[in-house]
Amino acid sequence: MAFRQKPDAPAPRKKKRDPMDWKTWQHAALVAVLAWAGVGADGLSSANYGPEEAFKAMAGHEPLVLWLALITAVTVIVISMAYVQIIALFPSGGGGYQAATRLVHPYAGLISGSALVVDYSLTIAISVAAAADALLSLAPPDWVWLKPWLLTAGIAILLGLNLRGIRESIMILAPVFFGFLLTHVFLIGAGLIARSTHLIEGVARAEHVAARVTHDGGAWALIAILGAAYAAGAGTYTGIEALSNNAHALKPPRAQTGARAMALIAISLAVVAGGIMLLYTVWLPQMEAGKTLNAVVFQATLAELFPGAPAFNHVMMIAAMSFAAALLLVAANAGFLGGPAVLASMALDKWAPHGFAHLSSRLVAQNGLLAMGVAASLVLLATGGRLDALVVLYSINVFLTFSLSLTGLVRHNLKHRTGKGWAGRMAVSLLALVTAVLILITLFVAKFFEGAWVALALTVMLAGCGYWVRDHYLRFDAAMDKTFEELLVRPAESGVQTPKPSVMKRPVAIVTGSHGGAGLHALMHAQRLFRGGFDSVVIISAGEVDAEAYGGHEALERLKQHVGERCAKIVAWSRDHGMPAKVYTGFSTDAVETLEELCLKAREDHPNLVFVATRAMTRPHGWASTLLHGGTALSLQRRLHAHDAPLIVLPMRVDLGPDRLFRAPEPAMEDRSG
Repeated sequence: MAFRQKPDAPAPRKKKRDPMDWKTWQHAALVAVLAWAGVGADGLSSANYGPEEAFKAMAGHEPLVLWLALITAVTVIVISMAYVQIIALFPSGGGGYQAATRLVHPYAGLISGSALVVDYSLTIAISVAAAADALLSLAPPDWVWLKPWLLTAGIAILLGLNLRGIRESIMILAPVFFGFLLTHVFLIGAGLIARSTHLIEGVARAEHVAARVTHDGGAWALIAILGAAYAAGAGTYTGIEALSNNAHALKPPRAQTGARAMALIAISLAVVAGGIMLLYTVWLPQMEAGKTLNAVVFQATLAELFPGAPAFNHVMMIAAMSFAAALLLVAANAGFLGGPAVLASMALDKWAPHGFAHLSSRLVAQNGLLAMGVAASLVLLATGGRLDALVVLYSINVFLTFSLSLTGLVRHNLKHRTGKGWAGRMAVSLLALVTAVLILITLFVAKFFEGAWVALALTVMLAGCGYWVRDHYLRFDAAMDKTFEELLVRPAESGVQTPKPSVMKRPVAIVTGSHGGAGLHALMHAQRLFRGGFDSVVIISAGEVDAEAYGGHEALERLKQHVGERCAKIVAWSRDHGMPAKVYTGFSTDAVETLEELCLKAREDHPNLVFVATRAMTRPHGWASTLLHGGTALSLQRRLHAHDAPLIVLPMRVDLGPDRLFRAPEPAMEDRSG
């Protein structure tokens, strides 16, 4: 007689976060200081390479960098004030994408979202590349062979941190942010003090060069020089939109938290970026092989202030450059925060595959994180991690998004000309729009033929893919809704007749997804297969908590209501056909895992239960259809087979029709305030 060995007790599993408990989302939310450290690093980190690129573009007119510092500070402050309004309008996140979609047109949102996805990929790539360059500034020149390994390690580390959760990744990286801020404010202040007598001379030199350029070529020559320099480097002082895209992660009330965080971001960016440009003004540094321009001026500052303390100077340089490299990784982290958030918003509007809206057990958009990591790796591979090539690609898409979203903000303020402070909000939004459009035109003219057309081409390609995805989903949803309604009104005599039992003796389990038609189709298939072999129905349905849950407690309640209504229709149909029904529902971020748990629970209540599910097979069917609709039924089948539980997966033909819908969304949707 054989005996089955008693299995070892399973190891205790870490308690999962309950996505249906709003306290879980509040626990993961960010206060203003953490939001400042998490997404503000995107803009602040550009001080490591932006001023240098602008300074190099001013060859022969270097003193004009003083005026560029003022222009940059004004740009940052004006656009930041406008984006505070966008956060107030869309506290559930989405930022520039939502503003363009809801306040201008969904197609404007498609372009804005596509531009942001490309931009965030470039944010990750350029930040990781600049971090590698900052570290290599401390090493001998022949160590440059290490750069590919540093790039790979940077992407891998950030991806791993973000898969742990938004708050967790920021808590780990926040000390780096504040270390960078303290060391750079100290070095900027020390440099300006060391050369305080040269500051007035720098102003005089800037005025002299401006007068000479104007005399020789007119005012347009001066504007062209400043515009080209801004396009080369100062246009990289972005990252302002990152906070609005991640507003869902802010501590309630989100509008107030976002306003405080935005003020911190704007002030710190203006101080550090403007301060470094002032350092260039008083030092007029020369490039040195293997060193960044920031390293050159910091080293000169320390040598002049502390000439008798070479050890201290060396330690300070190591600390400053190490924090600079580390902050660039934190800035790349902003791309891992903003990119998946935009993809999730686009997925909810059907411009991207639904999988990008799915959340992991850590409440992060895991598929979006992986997509951003792969995209950034491909960019680094294509450019070899060269900053000059990456900077050219970088800023056009940012200001394209700024222009579209600020257009929406101006339209909103014009439409709602009431309330206290309306005139101020209108003035700020209009000034920000004019600033963004002028910069966009400057960048387009200055950088388009230098390679920026590549970034625009990628944006157009991504938008084209989004249009195709949405068209497919619209046709699929229309076909499924039509099928559900047709099946609901199917006459009773068309099915296999079963007597009305007093108890559920021989039930069959129907697994249904987000479309009730799939569950009802499975039930009718089971009728034909078993020919009266069951007398009752068990309905199993899982509500998947995706990125829409960031909308707040009301979004979670809407999800519960949707699942309840879907199951109620199938229950009513079953009872009308003489079969009592019982419902098992659950909610989580992983639909397959939840369905598995529900099926096993139902099997405990009904030991001889047979499970039936359908898999949508669109006509025409191909790899794209599989990608857009996933394989929930097949994944569940594999899991249940491991428990010796039978699941029959039946095909459900969904005819999308020969013609594309070409159905445009509504021209303008009202702002969705969460």
